[in-house]
Amino acid sequence: MATEGSLGTTKGEVKQALSNIAEGLGSQYKKTIEYASKLREKGPAYKEVGEYLVHKGFWLSIRLIGALTGVSMDYLTPLDARIMSYKEFMTEWVGAQFMRMLSDYGTNPPWYWKWFNLELDHWHHDFIIGLYTWRRTLNISFRGPTPDERKWLNEKYPHWEKFFGRVWDLYVYKIINGQIPLPLTAVHLCSVCQVPIQAPTNGKYLRIYLKEYKGKIYTLDSPACLWIFEQEPDRYAGRRTYTQRVLEGMIQLTEEAYKDPKRMLDEVIWNMGLTEDGEAGLDPTDGAYGLLYKEKDPDLMNRIRKYQE
Repeated sequence: MATEGSLGTTKGEVKQALSNIAEGLGSQYKKTIEYASKLREKGPAYKEVGEYLVHKGFWLSIRLIGALTGVSMDYLTPLDARIMSYKEFMTEWVGAQFMRMLSDYGTNPPWYWKWFNLELDHWHHDFIIGLYTWRRTLNISFRGPTPDERKWLNEKYPHWEKFFGRVWDLYVYKIINGQIPLPLTAVHLCSVCQVPIQAPTNGKYLRIYLKEYKGKIYTLDSPACLWIFEQEPDRYAGRRTYTQRVLEGMIQLTEEAYKDPKRMLDEVIWNMGLTEDGEAGLDPTDGAYGLLYKEKDPDLMNRIRKYQE
């Protein structure tokens, strides 16, 4: 089942796309590391600045890669065109390349490397759930994984079923019962990387990192984003996420919107210039991916009953 946003429709196209991504990232990382090496020649203080730029740049780049390439590789690219998982790509093609460059130029590795590896198992899986949930605020369409795609995900990520399967099961259950799953709350964004705050670990509760600065509270999605904010607070304190602008009255909604969550979501979408019939990213299959579970997943209802116990 081909999907908008895939890396390609054949293994050759996907391999070429990934090669281009890895090459582009490698070039970007090399330039930053070389610049940091030149700064290091000016003294210890400049060395710290250079390493900060390298570590910050890598972290923000993987946020973008996870949101775009991670989702595309593991969810939007057709099954018969996939050549590896996002985790394999980031570990073998991107992470290893970055660490070799750091070693070649005598630059210390990022302190958050363990967190980076942890997120490869979770972050983009959480992110696609967020994209699908709030798809009406996007100009690209999303659907959930089919039973066959889900099998592939479980092969590549042994933890996937335990931590993400339940969410998709409940969405599929709604679709089978004629309900289209849509959110009634606003998404919360990180003040640094501007992506939705989500749980990248296996914990039950969402972890939000808070930082107070000049009388205001800022929310961050990870220890690394918190660290970046602390290094350059004035740079990021001036940024207001869409949700913050709504809450602070910078975006005007009607009184009815504040009484009815569904009406509020509608007005937010209209404010973005999106419409139900036009650009708003709905499910391109109109829920058909969920109906496949009735045919191919006889255990679905048993899992649903277990969730409801």
